[in-house]
Amino acid sequence: MTPPRVSVVLCVYNQAAYVAEAIASILGQTLTDLELIVVDDGSTDSSPEVIHRFTDPRIRYVRNERNLGHASSLNRGVALARGRYLAIMDSDDISLPERLARQVDFLDAHPDVAMCGSWVETFGARMELRRFPTEPAVLAASLLLSCPFSMPTVMLRREAMLPEGFDPRGLAYDYAYWMDVANRAPVANLPEVLLKYRLHARQMTVTHRAAQLAGTRLVLRRQLETLLGEVDEAELDALMYVFVNEVSDEPPTALIGRLFARLRRANRQRRRYDPAVLDALLAEKWAHIVTVHEPAVGVMWRQAVRHPALWSWALGRDAIRRTLRPFKPWFWKQRPV
Repeated sequence: MTPPRVSVVLCVYNQAAYVAEAIASILGQTLTDLELIVVDDGSTDSSPEVIHRFTDPRIRYVRNERNLGHASSLNRGVALARGRYLAIMDSDDISLPERLARQVDFLDAHPDVAMCGSWVETFGARMELRRFPTEPAVLAASLLLSCPFSMPTVMLRREAMLPEGFDPRGLAYDYAYWMDVANRAPVANLPEVLLKYRLHARQMTVTHRAAQLAGTRLVLRRQLETLLGEVDEAELDALMYVFVNEVSDEPPTALIGRLFARLRRANRQRRRYDPAVLDALLAEKWAHIVTVHEPAVGVMWRQAVRHPALWSWALGRDAIRRTLRPFKPWFWKQRPV
């Protein structure tokens, strides 16, 4: 039997309300040379019945005897895949019709790129457009500060897949996997929306947030140690704050500034990332942390001038705007009618 061009792995656990839309979005792709491997992770709702309503011969259904978790289910699906390319799909999202064709065309045209994702549009609890970096050099550096891939948009070459698979011991297994792939070869995102990402209360990023952040911390520690050598817990705390990007009353601004300056110096010595790219990313993040997260204007300016290497026009502009903001009502009152 001739192998399909693309193997799509879709893992499902108790998603009867959404899985039909996810499956239909794959079967309706403009690229038809595919197989859809549905791994049922021991669902206890009507998900199996919903799946079995589809009679398309391109579907291969397997069921775990017990719930193994998403990472282990993905590994089972990947082991069954026969395609030249592997695409990942979630059971509660919707792939746009051109998704697979656009990604295959991109990987065919860029044989050095191991993996590509895309931008996404969220729906459900909140609607927003999520734009991720697209260039390989920017993505490699971005992985040090964030996870610039949406898992259900990812497509990999078969030869780029890691033999050890997704690590089932932590809930940041996708972030760890992308990091390892990017450490071996260029990765990319297509600058267009190819997936509608559903936001709802039952998704894993909501129900297992604490465990996911713990896993993320381990991945970030590994990346910091590779670049810096020894890393203390305070520095790791600072990087986690940047990663999560949730404003707090007492942001670790001073720690972040020192860590960013240290990262900048170490990378200029070791050249792990393109220095110009990492410098620009650090400056961008620093400007955001200082001008948005720091509650005290005086501290904002003190931290901004303490690290001249992290200075940027955006930082200066936003700091001035924030400083002048309290005077805006007074200014408008003084204007002649």
